[in-house]
Amino acid sequence: MRRTTGILFATTLLALGLSACAPQSEDAAKPPVPSTTQTTDAPETDAPQADATPAERADALCTAGSADGDRACVVTGQKVTGDLSFEGYDIVKLIDSTFDGTVAAGGLRDLVVTGSQVGGDLSITRTQGVVVKLTTVGGTLDISDAQHATLVKNTVGGDLNCDGVRANGTGNEVTGTTSCALR
Repeated sequence: MRRTTGILFATTLLALGLSACAPQSEDAAKPPVPSTTQTTDAPETDAPQADATPAERADALCTAGSADGDRACVVTGQKVTGDLSFEGYDIVKLIDSTFDGTVAAGGLRDLVVTGSQVGGDLSITRTQGVVVKLTTVGGTLDISDAQHATLVKNTVGGDLNCDGVRANGTGNEVTGTTSCALR
């Protein structure tokens, strides 16, 4: 009896092992088809809307980014579509980000743009201190009505204009004309 039980046990194990290694039928090999009624709970974002104004897009970025209170805006590591207009902040910092449209900033205490790419123009006005460093501007870089500016190692596809602005800087590559007397 023991011998028969052992043979039956070994045969059962062998059968289970062979069935596990056997090729599956064609239907069993197909991945399951996802249901079309399935819903996802994706988190809502504060990303700028396509039909928003440039100022609304900028405000949405500032709200979503890190900031020191309501008067500071820090945008880091973002890829942004559309034009932007930053107004009404004390400080705006655009760091390591890509903007495919134009970027305008005005009425600020300080603006820092570093390690970023602006596909269109970068226009800065009525800003006390401006720092643009290691940034590529596809269009024109205009700075006007600012107390001082620092421009270091930027690439400008259009003109570089400083209207009545004391500017320091070095290593800028400008395709168009330059009206900035850099010290």
